[in-house]
Amino acid sequence: MEDRVVTGFAGGALVVGVFDGHGGSQVSQRAASVALRLIEEALGRGFREEKLWRQVFAQLDVESPRCGSTATVLLVQDGSLSVGWVGDSRALIVSADGWRPLTADHRLEYIAERERVVAAGASILPPYAIDPKTEYGLMVTRALGDTDLRRIGIIAEPETRTVPIITGDVGFVAATDGLWDVVTNGEAADVCRANSPATAAKSLVDVVAARNGSDNVSVVVGRY
Repeated sequence: MEDRVVTGFAGGALVVGVFDGHGGSQVSQRAASVALRLIEEALGRGFREEKLWRQVFAQLDVESPRCGSTATVLLVQDGSLSVGWVGDSRALIVSADGWRPLTADHRLEYIAERERVVAAGASILPPYAIDPKTEYGLMVTRALGDTDLRRIGIIAEPETRTVPIITGDVGFVAATDGLWDVVTNGEAADVCRANSPATAAKSLVDVVAARNGSDNVSVVVGRY
């Protein structure tokens, strides 16, 4: 089990982070253990939105040649939801009658990401971006760690997004790809809308097991 999860408060804001490690759990474990402190420090310096996430992710990243992790971290405060992410641990907003994506998976299907790693020198062997010198590669095009793959564009620079919480929004779900590989966004939203957060999270993990999902899976559900 290489997934790690953190939930808590920093500077009065709710923080949720999901991290999916690969090549070991060292990078995901460290990220989960320091995320709250780093966010609190960044908020204390007055950083917000994109500047905050770039500061935090630069400190979450580590020099690790072949061990890495996705990172999707949410911050809920002042009527808005802000997220920074690398990799394919996905988050979405659940509304009373639907859902909206918060993140886009950093995989080769994301055309801009595919073009970026190819321009950096990656070979493509779907679903992997491969370093032609070592024949080592990943499915994700951004990650913490994995410093051996920086030369083919596997970077730890996050994408960021901040959106207002609007009338009709009921909560959010954030999960590692063990959920999203077998459960659609709409299915996840339906479960979250109809249940308490704890029940919804357990139910989604149960769905993965019933569908013979073979990957680590971690799910966090929040309600406003």
